[in-house]
Amino acid sequence: MPNLSVGKKKGKAPSSCMSQGSDKFSPEHIVDTALEQVEHSSSHTSVSKTAQKTQNQNADGVDDLLSAGVPTTDLSDLFRTSKVPAGNVPENPLAVALPEDDPEADNIDQIYEHGLLLIFKKQYAEAAKSLEKAYKLYGQNRRWLGCILCLIELAWLKYDHDDVNGVAKSVRLFAEAQKMINTHIHEPGISEARARMIHYQGLLKYREKRYGEGIRYMMYAKTFCNPDGFEAARILDSLAVHYDRTNDYTRAIQCLRQSLGIKEHGAPDYQKAISSQILGRIYISNEDYVEAEDCLQRARKISEQLSDFKRVARIQNDLIRLYIYRGDIPEALTLIKEFDSRKELKDLRVQYGTAMLYKCFIVYNTGEYQTCQDMLCRDVLPIFRKHENKKGLGKTKRLLASIEHYIGDNHKAIEMMSQVISLFREENLVDELAKTYFEMGKIYASMNETGLALTTMMEALKIAELNGLTYLRSYIEDEIFRLDEAKWQEIVHKRANHERVFDKETDLVEALTIMGSQGEMAQSSKSFISLLRVGQAMAAERDLEKLLEVIKTQTEEALDADRCTVFLYDIDKNELWSKVATGLDTVEEIRFPAHLGLAGYVAKTGEVLNIKDAYADPRFNPEIDRRTGYKTNNILCMPMRNRQMDIIGVFQVLNKADGAFEKSDEDLLATIASSGAVAIENATLTKEMKFSFDSFVKTLSSTIDARDPITAGHSERVAEYSILIGEQMEMAKPDIEALKYASLLHDIGKIGIREDILKKDGRLTEKEYRHIQKHVYYTHEILKNVHFERHLMSVPEIAASHHEKMDGTGYHRGLKGEDIPLSGRILAISDVFDAITSRRHYRARMPFDRVLSILKKDAGTHFDPDCVESFFQIKLLSLGKILLMEKKGVSHDQLGMTLLSKVDPHVTVTEFFEITNKSQMTQGEADVHRNFAKLYHRAEMSNMD
Repeated sequence: MPNLSVGKKKGKAPSSCMSQGSDKFSPEHIVDTALEQVEHSSSHTSVSKTAQKTQNQNADGVDDLLSAGVPTTDLSDLFRTSKVPAGNVPENPLAVALPEDDPEADNIDQIYEHGLLLIFKKQYAEAAKSLEKAYKLYGQNRRWLGCILCLIELAWLKYDHDDVNGVAKSVRLFAEAQKMINTHIHEPGISEARARMIHYQGLLKYREKRYGEGIRYMMYAKTFCNPDGFEAARILDSLAVHYDRTNDYTRAIQCLRQSLGIKEHGAPDYQKAISSQILGRIYISNEDYVEAEDCLQRARKISEQLSDFKRVARIQNDLIRLYIYRGDIPEALTLIKEFDSRKELKDLRVQYGTAMLYKCFIVYNTGEYQTCQDMLCRDVLPIFRKHENKKGLGKTKRLLASIEHYIGDNHKAIEMMSQVISLFREENLVDELAKTYFEMGKIYASMNETGLALTTMMEALKIAELNGLTYLRSYIEDEIFRLDEAKWQEIVHKRANHERVFDKETDLVEALTIMGSQGEMAQSSKSFISLLRVGQAMAAERDLEKLLEVIKTQTEEALDADRCTVFLYDIDKNELWSKVATGLDTVEEIRFPAHLGLAGYVAKTGEVLNIKDAYADPRFNPEIDRRTGYKTNNILCMPMRNRQMDIIGVFQVLNKADGAFEKSDEDLLATIASSGAVAIENATLTKEMKFSFDSFVKTLSSTIDARDPITAGHSERVAEYSILIGEQMEMAKPDIEALKYASLLHDIGKIGIREDILKKDGRLTEKEYRHIQKHVYYTHEILKNVHFERHLMSVPEIAASHHEKMDGTGYHRGLKGEDIPLSGRILAISDVFDAITSRRHYRARMPFDRVLSILKKDAGTHFDPDCVESFFQIKLLSLGKILLMEKKGVSHDQLGMTLLSKVDPHVTVTEFFEITNKSQMTQGEADVHRNFAKLYHRAEMSNMD
């Protein structure tokens, strides 16, 4: 197999495998779930836009999502429910004539089509303006199908290319489009628009890696449209891309041929270019280079006619790859030369870099390694770095690693390959990952490291096997045959018997470590294993303190050292600090001025210190040794630099096990420090962003609670109670985090509740109660438009479930039993518990024993019995701490702290409840009851201040 740094001469081109869903096809279910979100939103959108404008110009409607100007027609009128008389609707609604005095009357459809063309050319800002303009004109002239299509296209643009609240804007635009579809469902052309809506919903699911669900939507979208129509052709293109990614090339080609057949009859040329380009790439995968060239040349010609030079450049790179694969190097070089005239164009820099990478690969195959290396460093790497093109960067570094191998520096080659592996693993580029392991295995084989070579080749084969990269398997297995015929025979035997080649998932580091323990590798290779282990550990950890512990532990092992300390630089205080110095009895934070000690010297100068005898160096301070009883013999101290080359910390490694630290240890620690600095910087940023988000959410919830001073602190206490229950039920950490934020935000919908009702001193009337119940709906509507991280995406559903009941009599959706999310069932308990243990306008705080009786009595009807049971297993002291939380956060006065200290830390809520129901208590039980009663009374007083 040839070097895979850029591509291959034969075999199928790499593709990421996307798993298909196995859900049973059900049209009714699909359309319900596909449109559930937008239909639910539109069913509650009846507020007059005129009234909204009076209160807040263009608030919460389509207008504020657009940028090309507000329609002159009011949106309440634009989305009217009256039907256009059937006799006035022509066969093609988009052909409805405009008034003669409209200056845009003769080109409204052209404006819409121009917007679609601009999307094809990836000029997204201009496309949005064109579509918004068409939308306004369609609306002014009651051409509803045109409005719908514009909204659908704009929704996809906002989702795919708007970095600021794109998802939320997309949902709202889809909702408006769905509302219009519902209103004009029987008019000509609406079914085709509905097909496009469901198609795009499927693409959204696919983007979220819900592959089976996404493909089902696309399949169902086909049932709405003419099978020989343009919408069907676009859906076939999407399906073809899926089949290509799952290596079902036959079906992919069938879809694209059918799509092209449809598009030949009146579709815009750019649509033919899309299908031709995709088909050309798939033909390359199938080594059908004649068909591939025909398709790509056609796509290139159309793109040139449309002046879409970026797409032309991408197609040229496809053709260059094709020519390299079939060995037509002169043709490849001719196309590469064409890039020189356009290399300064800003929009084509990445495409130019890709072409130069192909050129370097050609030079590499001629054996001109130094020339290739110079070209890569001068012409290719700067482009991919500047544009943060991870795939191009990885392929470039892989080719550089291969050059290092051929010029004799195998250690550097292996080190660079390991960096490429980390990059491709982080980006989930499985095909490139498999190829990199394959190339690294060949390097090991050339070094006579047979064990390492075989293990690495098996890792490459496993990735190829598990991800459907069948074109790679034969090349890898040929190398395995050369390394170990018995292992190759075992693989062949399993394939013949339809057995799984890999019975157990084995991590590469684990496999290499086993080999090392068996003495099957050279000492130099063990350093590489340590490097892999450090990189893997750092890549898997995002919590800063845990990351520092991981780096410290793995560095000690990698350098065979007795102790490692990772100091971080606090730029605001000009101090170095650490919590991870080993060998100390405490975990207290160590801090000192940044200019003191060896670590301070390194932080200040940026020098690397390798001290053979610590006590002979005047810069060493032996005071810590005297204080701890530890004896420092030798020290390796190295700065950590971030991407901007600023020093952000210092590594200090003590006492090499078998003598002083060598140059190889410095090199290894330098690599660890480089990767560690990036990981620490990322973890710090993650911590800061999380802190910022947490602070924002708490401030928001406090602001809502503060509308009524008597309920201040409610949401924070509810969150704390919810966390206690979740931990008692052993929920996963991400689920507890989602529960926490849902609890903090569960009453955000009260922003839509009238203040006179919210603060009413007395019982609510039935009408007022119905009004206040709407806050749950408002909560859901607000939160579903917030972009949450993936593990927090359930927050809106949880928050909207806090008034649901197990028997189905709750609100706002009347969910029952396990249809209510588990976290919602927990939140229901926390919300009620805090409400009845707090004073309200219309009643005093409820006695604690009665509170517990209510929870027990309503388990099974209102509350989930399992959640109630978990609540009763909480320690009484934990509840007490939350009960004493003041309105502005956790802050206990001296009396409160004294009362807390008297509460038995071992007593659970269940045990306390049993005590309260006893007719006669022991002295100890009476003390428990009395002490908590005082605390509960004090909590009531502090919240009345």
